Amino acid sequence: MNDQAKVLRRIASRHKPDLTANSDSQHDLRVFAVTSGKGGVGKTNFSVNLGLALIDLGYRVILLDGDLGLANLDIACGVTPRYTFEHLLNGEKDIEEILIYGPKGIGILPGGSGVQDLANIERERLEEVVRNLGRLESLADIIIIDTGAGLGHTVLNFLRAADDIILVTTPEPTALTDAYGLLKALQKVKDGVTVNVVVNRVQREADAKDTYERLESAAKRFLNAPVNLLGWVYEDISVGRAIMKQEPIGVSYPQSSAYQCIQWIAGSVSGLYLSPPRQAGGIRGFLKNLLRAF
Repeated sequence: MNDQAKVLRRIASRHKPDLTANSDSQHDLRVFAVTSGKGGVGKTNFSVNLGLALIDLGYRVILLDGDLGLANLDIACGVTPRYTFEHLLNGEKDIEEILIYGPKGIGILPGGSGVQDLANIERERLEEVVRNLGRLESLADIIIIDTGAGLGHTVLNFLRAADDIILVTTPEPTALTDAYGLLKALQKVKDGVTVNVVVNRVQREADAKDTYERLESAAKRFLNAPVNLLGWVYEDISVGRAIMKQEPIGVSYPQSSAYQCIQWIAGSVSGLYLSPPRQAGGIRGFLKNLLRAF
């Protein structure tokens, strides 16, 4: 049995978490930031399909488009937003009017440049915005922020404010070098956080582990920064076909090896939600940290 067959068999054997077993305990909304050291590694498509896989597991998920320059979550989901975060800031729309829903009922919060403007609005208006966003606590269990690529100020602010960070890279040397650069920059703004790594577009399990081990070794030796291998996603022709159809692979090709890998990763993310290494700050904690960063 080859590496791919072994991994896919392990994926198929995993069970959905029993959320009803945790009905007596309260779980705050948890914010995951998905990032990458460079563009072109498949970060946005991963974010969307991770959200869909978490919905398959019974979670309510909202995606926030944090790529202020090249916002494209809506395209990846095949939907067209009428309003963005800016309409919330200027008081034209409430959060429920901005929030749109895509495949499987996944929520999408179009960011636009308005997210950056949080730091510049008047206090009275800001308090109303925070109250609006606070209602997300009753609408979702998990928020996934698809950040921009690279080491920009806004990207680092999102990473600093999030409860958990998922770093997407590929085995390409340039992607690995840029992933290390992001870890180095992150160390300056957020101490003591374990970054969860996903290796995308791998041919074999061994390629994923080798890529992770190189990154982990450099991070440990030069940065003393902890990283964790969250999983990997196989190179799959179905991904390109889904992109051309403007549909997530979890909708177009749910039986594909790539989406099954993402479902496997979603199981690990579920573990971070149900048994987190540290308590979630919820949407208010996220906003507090974000405003402090700006």
